[in-house]
Amino acid sequence: MSPHSFFRSLRLMPASAALAALLPASALADSVDAEVVNLVSKQIIVESNGSSYHRVSHLANLVADARIRVDTGSVGRVLSWKLWLGLSNGDGDHIDFPTFGKGKSYDAFQRPRRVDRTERLIVPSTMWKSFVLARCNELADDLRAQGLGNTAVFGQDRSLELAVIAHFDADTNGAGSNYFVEAKPWESHPKTEVICKKWPGASIPQASNNLGVTPAKVVNKGLSIYEQYGIGGLCKIRLDGWITTDQKNTEVSFRYRNQEGKTSKVWSVNTGENKTATFSHWYTINDNGFSESGIALAETGFVRMIGVSHDFKSAWAEYTMECVEGGPGALMANEPPKLTMQIVEQGKVEVHGYLCPERLKLVGLLEGRGNFSGNVVFFGPGYLAPPHDYSITHGQKLIFGADATLDWSETPPPSPHGPMGQHRGFRLNVTNANDKVVASLPLRHHFAQCRPARLNPVVVPKDGLTVEPRPAGAAGSRKAPAAIIRVPQAAPPQPGRPETLQPTIRLKQFQKKAD
Repeated sequence: MSPHSFFRSLRLMPASAALAALLPASALADSVDAEVVNLVSKQIIVESNGSSYHRVSHLANLVADARIRVDTGSVGRVLSWKLWLGLSNGDGDHIDFPTFGKGKSYDAFQRPRRVDRTERLIVPSTMWKSFVLARCNELADDLRAQGLGNTAVFGQDRSLELAVIAHFDADTNGAGSNYFVEAKPWESHPKTEVICKKWPGASIPQASNNLGVTPAKVVNKGLSIYEQYGIGGLCKIRLDGWITTDQKNTEVSFRYRNQEGKTSKVWSVNTGENKTATFSHWYTINDNGFSESGIALAETGFVRMIGVSHDFKSAWAEYTMECVEGGPGALMANEPPKLTMQIVEQGKVEVHGYLCPERLKLVGLLEGRGNFSGNVVFFGPGYLAPPHDYSITHGQKLIFGADATLDWSETPPPSPHGPMGQHRGFRLNVTNANDKVVASLPLRHHFAQCRPARLNPVVVPKDGLTVEPRPAGAAGSRKAPAAIIRVPQAAPPQPGRPETLQPTIRLKQFQKKAD
């Protein structure tokens, strides 16, 4: 399996699937898979303005038919499933759209052993246009790095491919509910062709007295470096730059590039009324350590600006420092990933006649702000989940999950003084390759509340006997046995009065019909 394939096997799976991939495979493990079976959007058109790729039609949609298959065998049931689309290139850049997915949850007595569904999924361009534009502009950057100017870069149509990937999540129970998902290489997914269109103005002769708007030009630019270093691991540079254009209020985008060819994210500035924009950005620099003789090695390098929206390059700016202990990053702003966590209640169990959550699903989202790797750990009072390995880059998003089973065995009966339930708290820590915590979320409290079970109405004739309502068409059908709830016994009969037997009431558990 290639590194890209393994990377995608963890990265493209949602919380439950990513967690299961880290567990040992079982002979009774469930079978879960999803794939795109029909790609409707076989082409995406991206337009240019002569200096950058800037627009995708707002009416464009990403449309595909995706199939999900879940099989729990003979030892489990499917509680729920969800299916959605994602886009990925062959270099590890990826985005997915769970908001525009489809799924289904099943009530207790309607859970199937197998699910085999094909759904049409539609994602509007507002959700993926930034991702696609970035891929075309990266292509333009690579061509500029080869010495081509904007006229050559945007003088012809250029194309690239993006894989359309079916993402899924499935929640099952039973002995084989931990399932393993085989990684699929990028080449095995269907592709949509992205056409990065040439600038139409490149083929239109421009007369000197034409009425068209003349594109703004960068007429001056510069970059200087402020060094900050010393004892205690401080090793940073501040890049101070300025850009001047020949027109007011011009949007200019650019990247930083160092002597090793590493580039930063794309920054954008506006030159305003005075036609000049000034800006500053901080970056962490690696510590070169010490020589064999124990002498600290100096950190030296060069940085320049490379135009993205306009064709320009600044002169090189040089730095020389003596860092004691540098940060983990290079030119790209290596900041720890941004963390968010959700706590979702799943399953139902009956406790004292109430329905309580069976477990809590912890879902953590990491958003990359640099190159980091290490472990992701969910924990809290009385709880510690197995750690997950991760490796993340700038702009990448990874999802991890864990289950926390709720114990209701010592829960007291319902009280009129407050709701019935239990408080739980969870935290999320992220470590680097040296097992040092680099990002964390504070303790998040969650109250798992129990609620009275809603029951079907019963018929009580005048003679006092209780009769269940019989649904139409139920003759001959097999049902799960109805839950028997006994009415609490009344006070003992008074002397001299005949003793009466308390009737046993048979009630059906409430079932919510599937959508």
